[in-house]
Amino acid sequence: MTKNQSHFIRFLLFLAGAGIIVLAFFLTKGDVVTDKDAFVWFSISVMYLVLFLPFLVSVISTKNFSSKIPAISLIWFGIPLYIIASVAVIILLAVVHILPLNIAIIIQSILFFIFLIIIYFSYFAVSRVKSVAAEEAVKQQYITQIKSKANVLLLSVNKLTGEYENTQKILKQSMDDIRYIYPVNAGAGDELELNILRSLGSLSQHLDSILSGAHNPMLDKEAVNLQSLVNERKLLRN
Repeated sequence: MTKNQSHFIRFLLFLAGAGIIVLAFFLTKGDVVTDKDAFVWFSISVMYLVLFLPFLVSVISTKNFSSKIPAISLIWFGIPLYIIASVAVIILLAVVHILPLNIAIIIQSILFFIFLIIIYFSYFAVSRVKSVAAEEAVKQQYITQIKSKANVLLLSVNKLTGEYENTQKILKQSMDDIRYIYPVNAGAGDELELNILRSLGSLSQHLDSILSGAHNPMLDKEAVNLQSLVNERKLLRN
């Protein structure tokens, strides 16, 4: 089912429900529609709109379902709360006859206002989740690449011969330290992380050269450089 088809079906369902309410009104109204009758049917119509809202929640623009969960939870908390309270007001007004019409109108208005606040916070929750996700993605932009490259590079480091034993130890220690690097706020580690990525790229070239049989004196220097960068990055914490 396409998105447009889904919207069209929801619209038809909404019209069908509204039609039932209109039909019930004309079948049950007396010769004269009193202010109390008008209030009751208006309240029923508003309750229907509130009850139908979950069909509209799915069109909240989010990239994944997990970011909809806070909004859906808040809305489903507000819907039964509003409907139960509204039904209670209608019963007290039209059945028990102990609630004046003007007081019923005030209470219903307050209830609807509270429900609107819940709706506002539901959208705020979606926005907040998306904002946090975006912040985390920014903080992780280099970390993920660094850890992935380090894991791949470790395979080459393990193949080094005894001639490069000290360098191998330095690189293994650096690779191990990289596993415990975590994101920091406000992009504080971006420059260091970018330099670590560049260093890993250079080491990859040097290791490829050595493993192919050539002698590359730059490996030792780059290994020390990586170690220094990683140690400096480890000092950065939130």
